[in-house]
Amino acid sequence: MGSKQVIKSHQVHGTPGRNAHTFINGFHSAFRNILVTSSLAIVLYGFSNTFKLNKSIDIIKIMSLVIFIISFLQGLNTAIGFYRYYKLLEPQNNLPDGVDLQIWWNYLLITVFYLVILLIIIILAFIRRGNQY
Repeated sequence: MGSKQVIKSHQVHGTPGRNAHTFINGFHSAFRNILVTSSLAIVLYGFSNTFKLNKSIDIIKIMSLVIFIISFLQGLNTAIGFYRYYKLLEPQNNLPDGVDLQIWWNYLLITVFYLVILLIIIILAFIRRGNQY
C-alpha cells in the first residue's frame, strides 16, 4: 500500500501572495452574496405583511429568518477564510502590486461590522417572534 499525504484544507501551496488578486476578487464576490441574501431576507420579511392569513405570514417570516441565518453563516465563513489568508500574507514583503494589507484589513473590519448588524437583526427577530407567542 502506498502512503497517503493528508493536506489540510486551509493550507496554501506555493507563495500565498501569488494568488492575492484572485483571492480578494473571491472575497468581494462572497461579501456581495452576503449583502444580496440579507437584502432578500429583509424584503421577504416586509413582504410577509402583505398576506391575509396568519399562517402564511408566519411561514414567510420563518423563511426570512432562515435566510438571515444562512447569510450570517456565509459571512462568518467568509471572514474566517479571509482572516486566515491575511495572516499568511502578513509576513510577506514581496506582495504583488496593488495589494495593500491595511486596506484588506479594513475590508475584514467592514465584514465583521456587517455581521454584527446581521446578528443583532437575527436576535431581535427571535425576540419579537418569541413575544408573539
